[in-house]
Amino acid sequence: MISTDALELVYQNAIQQTAFGLAIMSLVLIFDGIGFIGTMLFFKTNIGSSSYPSMLKAIFFFVLCIQMLALTQLASMCIRAGALLILGICPNWLTALRLSASSYTTLGNFTYTLPGGWHLVPSFIAFSGLFSFAWASSSTITMVGILNKYLDTSKNSIPKSNF
Repeated sequence: MISTDALELVYQNAIQQTAFGLAIMSLVLIFDGIGFIGTMLFFKTNIGSSSYPSMLKAIFFFVLCIQMLALTQLASMCIRAGALLILGICPNWLTALRLSASSYTTLGNFTYTLPGGWHLVPSFIAFSGLFSFAWASSSTITMVGILNKYLDTSKNSIPKSNF
């Protein structure tokens, strides 16, 4: 049987933690959406369809866009860390960032003890991080498809010699 103190702690903080978790997840997913969709549009615009596609140009923009996706995810970790700081859940930026990064897609092994029963926070960070990671992965797969199509057209567009 669960003790009355444990039930009271859950009752007191569960609503607050859930509201915090969902609010930060929404903020991060809006930010990620802007970053990921912007990256996809940037990639499509710069790869485009030219009569003589360049493999070097295509690979350059692919790598650049992968880095943009990674930077978007790092910025998302900073948003989560900022929220942890604002609420006073973490005492300083480094601790907040390490907790956010450690919990990004799993419940990491960062050993910071959260104050006042805020023990659901890493779970919400992990849940939010999984959505961000999945979205970035699907964006990468889409870009690989666009890259392959672009490079396939480059095979067919090489000028033929009369020899």
